[in-house]
Amino acid sequence: MIIYIADPMELLGKQEEKKQLRTKLPSGGYLIAERMESEQWKVVDICSTDPMDYMSKKYYPGAILDVKL
Repeated sequence: MIIYIADPMELLGKQEEKKQLRTKLPSGGYLIAERMESEQWKVVDICSTDPMDYMSKKYYPGAILDVKL
């Protein structure tokens, strides 16, 4: 019997590093976003204990934010 498994070092070399941003919300929770283009970020997750953070029309998973520095 022959068992084929993926080489873990091979998988590690193929992973892309995605730049993530963790921003504090006014309620005390956090917004986690990934960089898409030069000034655009895509919301990945919201970590908060305040239910109103999840009801926001501006911040939801999948939303695209324009950040100008």
